[in-house]
Amino acid sequence: MADNPLISTLSRVPLFRDVPHKSLERLSKVVRERTFKPGEAVVKEGEEGVGFFMITEGEVAVVAGDPEKALGTLKAGDFFGEMALLDSHRRSATVRASVPTKCLALSRWDFAAEVRANPDLAMELLTLMSRRVRELDERLAHD
Repeated sequence: MADNPLISTLSRVPLFRDVPHKSLERLSKVVRERTFKPGEAVVKEGEEGVGFFMITEGEVAVVAGDPEKALGTLKAGDFFGEMALLDSHRRSATVRASVPTKCLALSRWDFAAEVRANPDLAMELLTLMSRRVRELDERLAHD
């Protein structure tokens, strides 16, 4: 049986990089494809972060402020909003489709339900977050 392409896609996201295949397989079942027209906002600055997006086709512009200042462009394979899976902080920028764009979306509530149903996934993510905090502490201590 061929491998689920969503699993490969999710494994490229730093938050999921070290998560075992079985857990990624479960997460892939709650990912949804979303389509955006040119000019349509994927997320808006100031809104509560409610999920993670990975661009599979198209291109988005990242802008912030009033007047809007261009911060960058994201294309197929790029992702944003992964920290919104863990908290509900307000979005720091607007992400708007520049051309017809398709994204894979994983909502915080679907992610949280999966973590609740799979305690091993919760432990894997806690271990990963702990490691990242330690790495950041070490970098800050040596700067």
